Amino acid sequence: MKQVLKAVLVCLVVGAAVLVVWAVASRPDSPEPPRPLPDTTVMVHGGPTTCSELFGSPCDFGLQSAFNRWGTGLAPFVDSGVLGPYAERIGFVASAKLSLDACALSHTTGKTVLEFIEQAQRQHPDAGSPELFPFWNRTRQTLCPL
Repeated sequence: MKQVLKAVLVCLVVGAAVLVVWAVASRPDSPEPPRPLPDTTVMVHGGPTTCSELFGSPCDFGLQSAFNRWGTGLAPFVDSGVLGPYAERIGFVASAKLSLDACALSHTTGKTVLEFIEQAQRQHPDAGSPELFPFWNRTRQTLCPL
């Protein structure tokens, strides 16, 4: 009887240890938040401008990164008229945001125009592929070539 009790006790202890190890090992690692990026100043329409000033609110990590990398060429590119009539209709700030989004996505492995259109339509549901394609195509050719 004592041996059976010992065996049950050993099984319980080993089982509890296995459960603890499994629970710790299967717990998802908490992702480290990205470190904040500096809000770089670039010249936009003759004046020093930061990402948060241009877009009216603090920029998330992806937008800030794109602005820091390609912001210096943003105003001449958007003002060049290569983005078409939709860009004129939505204005400089929205066109600049779509252009930076296109840059960021095009420099992400495996991302295509389809992901860009899906993301852009969340911000601009009235825009179809013909209106958005110039942002993807011209931006990758001029503002942020691969």
